[in-house]
Amino acid sequence: MPLGEAVLNYSCHQYGDNVLQNVGIWQFANKSSQLDTNGYWIVFIHGGAWRDPKITHLSFAPAVNHLTSSDRPSSDLIAGFASIDYRLSPHPDYPQDPSGTPSTELRDARHPDHVHDVESALDFLRQDHGLKDDNYVLVGHSAGATLAFQLLMGSSTRAHAPSKPPLPAAIIGVSGIYDLVALDNRHHGNYAGFITSAFGGNREVWKAASPAAYTGSFKTSWSSSKFAILAWSQQDTLIDEPEIDAMAGKLITDRVNVSIAKDLTGEHDDVWEQGSQLAQLVLQSLAQLKASS
Repeated sequence: MPLGEAVLNYSCHQYGDNVLQNVGIWQFANKSSQLDTNGYWIVFIHGGAWRDPKITHLSFAPAVNHLTSSDRPSSDLIAGFASIDYRLSPHPDYPQDPSGTPSTELRDARHPDHVHDVESALDFLRQDHGLKDDNYVLVGHSAGATLAFQLLMGSSTRAHAPSKPPLPAAIIGVSGIYDLVALDNRHHGNYAGFITSAFGGNREVWKAASPAAYTGSFKTSWSSSKFAILAWSQQDTLIDEPEIDAMAGKLITDRVNVSIAKDLTGEHDDVWEQGSQLAQLVLQSLAQLKASS
């Protein structure tokens, strides 16, 4: 599959029984071996409020396109790209008939199903594509950024967590949702619908699942961390500035190296839809990783 100036092989793989449990993979044609992992993998988790069926793993394609154009880093810096789909929660605009819909197609996920799926996808990438601790950058947009940091929270955010997945060298959280209770309060309860769909109605569950309210230490749970980048656009009308500030404050308190970028432009989904800004954040992370190696 050609994207930009590089020739990539694209494939989509199932890691579970549900039709949404899949991961899209782009690899450079000259890195056909699944064990050829020179450079860093770039792994993306899409947003969509845990429930929007229109947003899929292919939302990462514009950024991949920019990252593989002729003036971007070659395959010596990047091992490949992966983008994770996960089971979704119900959406009132896209109803399903539970009695007439196969169980493998139902969108009825409830926390912690979403983060369990991310863990399972990362485990698949470990087994089949050489993903391991510290050889990938994890990028999450909106709810995907929530999931990226929940990955580090372990059993504190859910019971019966699967085996520990490989952890990233760096995390890029873009327009993330980090404190469910505070975000809904600031929006006068108008966000309770999608939060309840994904997490249920118990606000104590919301709090326990919120990365900015994590009672543990991210430095402890992510001891090998290099850094995190938190990015946001002032034109974003869905996620406000206190949300990124709360997460930045938590990471700083936990002594995680964090960079804060509030200079993105455009609305909430513009960053992934046009791709170049997301690509620039990935390039920034690669430069930081190269400098620290």
